[in-house]
Amino acid sequence: MAGGKLVLVGTPLGNREDLSDRARRSLLEADLLLCEDTRSPQRLLPDVALPERVSCFVGNEHQRVALLLERLETGQTVAFVSEAGLPVWSDPGRLLVAAAVDAGFEVDVIPGPTAGTCALAASGFVAEGARFLGFIPRGGKQRDAILGQLADETGAVVIYEAGNRTPALLRELAAQVGTRRVLVARELTKLHQEMLRGSAAELAVQITEPLRGEVTLVIEGAPPSDSSSDVAPAEQAARAVLDVMLDTTLKPRARAKALATLTGLDARTLYERLAT
Repeated sequence: MAGGKLVLVGTPLGNREDLSDRARRSLLEADLLLCEDTRSPQRLLPDVALPERVSCFVGNEHQRVALLLERLETGQTVAFVSEAGLPVWSDPGRLLVAAAVDAGFEVDVIPGPTAGTCALAASGFVAEGARFLGFIPRGGKQRDAILGQLADETGAVVIYEAGNRTPALLRELAAQVGTRRVLVARELTKLHQEMLRGSAAELAVQITEPLRGEVTLVIEGAPPSDSSSDVAPAEQAARAVLDVMLDTTLKPRARAKALATLTGLDARTLYERLAT
């Protein structure tokens, strides 16, 4: 069998200066570029001629396996680049890797940024035992089950979310891990990078409008003692409500809105009770 090779190339999350010399060389020397977005390599290297590019995204990755193996069998080097970051981490690429490995071809990885590791490093939370969830289901029992496990999770947890759905996720996190710290990292490495910090309950109150761009959340792990308590979720929710009630900076209307976020009760009814 000829010595074809699949190369996964990590690319910048947003800042083009993060493209390594090795990644640049790998893109230029490949015989074929499989790309989540065929425009991405050209944006990274606008002034050079690139190899042949073929789209390879979630919807057609399984169809590109045959092309990959065909090229590898002729001894070619095929590079795969996702739209940004490291392939496979909540991006396409896994099917390509599995097929190449099963067929006995070499697989190499050119390291690059990942939003999850960047956000975890910036969080200040203990990294050992961290759990990467990527994008979680948008709704249903599976989402409820995943979020329900967070109350007893002793390691930090990394979640990807779209900016417009971040407020809803924060409300759910407030109910599960209200007093635990959360980092909301938006548009990492890009011009409008922003890092918002606070407890889940505090951020649920602060972030009520959709955010722009891509968001990575890092949730602090629970203290070991919390994992042995059968009432940990209820305690977390109660503490979150107590934090809001004791916050002297909140006016009645803001306090009612915060309590409505945490409890699901009607904000107007709560305001009327608080104002009397």
